[in-house]
Amino acid sequence: MIETEELAPRRSFDPRWLPLAVTTIGSFMSILDTQIINIALPNILTHFDASLSSGQLVITAYVMALAVVIPLSGFLGERLGMKRLYMFTLTCFVAGSALCGLAWDVHSLVFFRILQGLGGGMLQPLGMALVFTMITPLERPRFIALLGIPTLLAPLIGPSLGGYIVEYASWRMIFLINVPIGIIDIFLAYQLLKETPRRSELKLDTLGFILAAIAFPSLLLGLSRGSDLGWTSWFVLTLFGVGAMALVLFVIRELNHRDPMLRIRLFALPMFRLSLFTQWLGIFSIFGLNIVIPLYLQRVHGMSPAHAGQVLLPMGFVAFTTMNLAGRLYNRLGPRPIVVTGLSVLALTTFGWSRVDADTSTLLLMILVCGRGLGMGMFGQILQVVSYNSIPSDQVSRATSLVNVCQRISTAFATATLTTVLIVGLSFTNAPEGTSIAAGDAPVDAMVQAFRYAFYVMTAISIAGIAMGWFLRDQMLEEHMGRIKRGPDFSGPAVPAPGLVSKPNES
Repeated sequence: MIETEELAPRRSFDPRWLPLAVTTIGSFMSILDTQIINIALPNILTHFDASLSSGQLVITAYVMALAVVIPLSGFLGERLGMKRLYMFTLTCFVAGSALCGLAWDVHSLVFFRILQGLGGGMLQPLGMALVFTMITPLERPRFIALLGIPTLLAPLIGPSLGGYIVEYASWRMIFLINVPIGIIDIFLAYQLLKETPRRSELKLDTLGFILAAIAFPSLLLGLSRGSDLGWTSWFVLTLFGVGAMALVLFVIRELNHRDPMLRIRLFALPMFRLSLFTQWLGIFSIFGLNIVIPLYLQRVHGMSPAHAGQVLLPMGFVAFTTMNLAGRLYNRLGPRPIVVTGLSVLALTTFGWSRVDADTSTLLLMILVCGRGLGMGMFGQILQVVSYNSIPSDQVSRATSLVNVCQRISTAFATATLTTVLIVGLSFTNAPEGTSIAAGDAPVDAMVQAFRYAFYVMTAISIAGIAMGWFLRDQMLEEHMGRIKRGPDFSGPAVPAPGLVSKPNES
């Protein structure tokens, strides 16, 4: 079970920041490569004289590979040792990146993207699990800003960085840039990370892995292609049917297995479940805005990708600052006031976007961008602290796999839903038939109205998140604070921290 450790004494420099930076670099590169490819895709298709459907495979191959290996990360980390596995997967990611940069046609690029994704998929959950071996539960809020950098900055700088690289160098450089950074990170990982104990007695849940390898890629691919091909197309319906059936069988398998690959039973913990559900609602707005706002700036305001990236850039700095502040306040205030405030700011800012139009000044747009960063920094990583503080410490490595799988699906769902809202919303306007937001040939007023529908949906979702946030608690923190109030001489019975107490042969 989780112990209520005292907070570590403050020092001028905590040496644990160095290994934490190592895992942050790996996670950052993995997430960045899901974003940076989008801006380079037109150049890649032109270079290889390839079709748009082949170009979609360049994107989806990486995402599918991520979906296959993420559920495995917790098991393999315990079986092989997290440091050893982290270095191996990072090596695969670097090798895949180098091969992508040397691809000779679109088919070889798709294959190398799969190799890159098989390595990159484990970097984020492994990095999080390694971090939690170095810090105590009560220290997690203090380190939360560093842990949030990959998910915060990678989606922001990906499009603008990719635009600059493609414009001034070559599309191949978006892959090759990973090689020197990755090699340095491998060396630093060898020097700075400590190996975790290996559990050689663990056996792979082979059937569970096969079902997961069918379920999650099928659902993610269906969500990513539904808005393009139509939600009633035979291909999308087949993907959803196969994915849903495999997912049901996977859940049944994991609930009845001695040592499940994904700890589904963690959802029995009320606070773990509530924090994840609240986080999913926040993710819907956050990652939805990551898709909608750049498109809005380019289509409605006519900005270039690089210019749009410059407008969005302050959001990352504001969110990073807010995340630091939230981490410092967490042990004093608890999660509820921080999360509710963050989601409230996000809801207000998102609604504010529904009031802008083509004549809105760039200064006001940047103010709204900063407001979004303010809200984002106050709830995203804080909710992860709540979820991980609600589970036993020996379940953390498996929990990181579960959380990352759920985040991938919720992100894909948000993107698919909002893309559909934009398409359907445009049909409700007076836009000429055959025009679209993607092509940028629809009337500006019609596009503004379609975007407003998307902002309304995200505002409503954020309000639902506020309602759920009112019930958040960190019981481990509350017990710790109770011990401080009772004093060191209190001799009453020990109260166990919340969590599932592991029993023999149970997850």
